[in-house]
Formats: sequence, C-alpha cells, structure tokens
Amino acid sequence: MKLRVETAGAMFELGYRLGTALQPGDLVLLTGELGAGKTTFTQGIANGLGIQRSVTSPTFVTVKPYLLAGGGELYHVDLYRVDDPDYLDEQGVLEEMERGAMVVVEWAERSRSLAEYERLWVRIQLEGEGRCMEIEATPQWRDRLQWLR
Repeated sequence: MKLRVETAGAMFELGYRLGTALQPGDLVLLTGELGAGKTTFTQGIANGLGIQRSVTSPTFVTVKPYLLAGGGELYHVDLYRVDDPDYLDEQGVLEEMERGAMVVVEWAERSRSLAEYERLWVRIQLEGEGRCMEIEATPQWRDRLQWLR
C-alpha cells in the first residue's frame, strides 16, 4: 500500500492513528533517508499510545524505553549508528518484544534479526515537499490496517 503525506503534521497524525491500533508485542520497522520523517511518525505513534513526554530520536542512545500509563512499554530504537546486525538481540529488545513490549525501529534495514518477526514495515521516501510512504504488512498485520483509513 502506498500513501502520500504532504506535511509533518500529517505524518504525525498517521503515526498517532497507528499508535492507537498497536497491540502488545507489535513491531514497526521504519526506513528512509535522513529527514524523511521517521522520528515524527514515531512521535505520533507514542502520542497515540498515550505517552505525553517528549519523544526524540535515540540516535546516540540507540534504545529508549517509554512506560505506558496503562501498563506495558514502547521501545524506540534507532540503528543509524549501529554496524552490528545482531545489536537488537544483544540489547534484549527482541526479548522484551516477545514479552509484550511494542517496538518501533528506525533504520530497520541495519538489522538482520527482524526478518523472522511479524511486522509492519514502513518505507518513507522524500518526494518534493511531501513524502511517499510504502507500507508492507506481514499476515498478522494485514487485517489490522484499518488505522490507515
């Protein structure tokens, strides 16, 4: 599925709608060049989950956990500066996901650990002033894409 997003506000809103649809153990993978809107989309996801604190790119920390008010966690991961394809395994993020944490990974193409999981893959490309988003869902996700409408 492809979508055109014209503004940062619209990117945030789309992320917000996804956040309201996330379930424990969900994995969202984001790819796109610098400035494509991955972090803005993730901020929307976090807001949709009820996270009120500021969500920033974890480029230098690489993994930021956020506690949800109703219980559970969101892990925001940024692999931009990571060269180790097994990094997520080593950091225990995938183990936390298997226990029910929701995980959003920016620069997801840098990890080979993610291919085996049910996931929603969002590729964001700059197109003029806007963005083109290509969304690919594994079977678990296909019936849950109503948040896009």
